[in-house]
Amino acid sequence: MSENTITNRAAETQTVHTHRTVCDGGGGAGGHPKVYMDMGQADEVVCKYCGKKFVFKG
Repeated sequence: MSENTITNRAAETQTVHTHRTVCDGGGGAGGHPKVYMDMGQADEVVCKYCGKKFVFKG
């Protein structure tokens, strides 16, 4: 499992039901800029800021 380099905690995994998703790192002071991600033909994508993994489950 990947580790968040800022907090040294294991990165979260979230199940999503579309191939497009968005991450803001939890928002607020501990968040990061909103990032829109498209998985394309893949079934998962990882946020480049916080390492959170989004897994597609149709």
